[in-house]
Amino acid sequence: MHELRRRAMLDVPGFSSYLLSRSLNMFGASMAPVALAFALLRTTGSASTLGLVLAAQTVPQVLLLVVGGAIGDRAPRKTIMIATNLGMAFSQAATAVLLISRNADLVLLLILQALWGIGRAFFTPANTGVVPDLVPAERIQDATALVTLSRSIAFICGPAVAGGLIVVWNPGFVVLGDALLFLVSAALLTRLPRRQPTAEAEESLRQSLVTGWREFAARSWVWSMVSSFGFYQGIVRPAIFVIGPVLAAGEDGIGASAWGLVIAAQGVGSVLGSLLLFWWRPSRPLLVSNLIVCLDSLFLLGLALAFGFEPLAVLALLGAIGVTVADALWLSTLQREIPSDALSRISSYEWIGSLALNPLGMAATGLLVTVVRPTTILVIAAVANIVVRALVMIAPGVRKIGKSGRTKGERAGVGIPDPIADAHS
Repeated sequence: MHELRRRAMLDVPGFSSYLLSRSLNMFGASMAPVALAFALLRTTGSASTLGLVLAAQTVPQVLLLVVGGAIGDRAPRKTIMIATNLGMAFSQAATAVLLISRNADLVLLLILQALWGIGRAFFTPANTGVVPDLVPAERIQDATALVTLSRSIAFICGPAVAGGLIVVWNPGFVVLGDALLFLVSAALLTRLPRRQPTAEAEESLRQSLVTGWREFAARSWVWSMVSSFGFYQGIVRPAIFVIGPVLAAGEDGIGASAWGLVIAAQGVGSVLGSLLLFWWRPSRPLLVSNLIVCLDSLFLLGLALAFGFEPLAVLALLGAIGVTVADALWLSTLQREIPSDALSRISSYEWIGSLALNPLGMAATGLLVTVVRPTTILVIAAVANIVVRALVMIAPGVRKIGKSGRTKGERAGVGIPDPIADAHS
């Protein structure tokens, strides 16, 4: 029983409340886009309106994530997370009222979803920093595995639940349910222990932003990994989610229903990857992270070679295991190796590196597939994914940093002394 409690992190004060809060938050986040899409299409009948509303969520995040990171290192993260959950609850509740009343005024919807995006921009960096505030360094991977597992389950169940509710309810009520989950999430976060920020209070916001960039740029293992995330989001994911459906729906394709099952196999792989993290402790987590993401190249090649449903489903499952494990190893390493007073700022640059290129990649791939053979794009993306991972592993920190060790000369960063950096070279 003691080992079970330890594995579930129940012996860590505040973590169970945090995990339940995040699980509800992610479950609602996976339901809301489905409900919002169908509600807007039902109310306005316009795909362009849906695109504008989704863009209104994303643009404020890209613009304000760096500011959110700076605030996350200067103010209590618990307070930021509670405030932003309440703000996002208001945004979704007001949106739900508009949708339920069929008064989908576009300007109001854009403003409300932009407010949601602003809340997300401040919540995300603070959330990244809160786990190492709660959990001892040697148990961060277990904590990350639990969060990743709950996310995987939420992203499988959330859309399915939303789809079922939409059949019998106005989709606006599902969006309202998302707002209520944000409120419950905020209430659970009040049970977290309060930890004062360690960043210099005298430092101006501008100085804090400059220091954050220096901290980011001083660590080659961080910026090289973040660069690879931008490539993955801008090239690999669009190749899967834009070209995959095009080929599946083609004359010799596997069909839309079979493609849906292939994507479902990715969800199963994500859960399996999360479970694997409870037992596997790679001594070189970033090296393993880069190698295992190459499994997605096999999936891309399977699509290009027109494999049937069964082999594609297996490759999708393996690719999802690789991506899930890689993401968790990266996040736990970042949380363990970066000083708490710089973690939110560095995390904000990581999120920008991923978030900004994904919509551009999706749009560019959609245009490119009209002039270049889809199979050619898939093969190029598969090979480029392997090449990029090989280049990232040139960075000394990526190859050498261990699960409890630190990379000499890079851990101290700029402006934040680290007296034990040389002890773990």
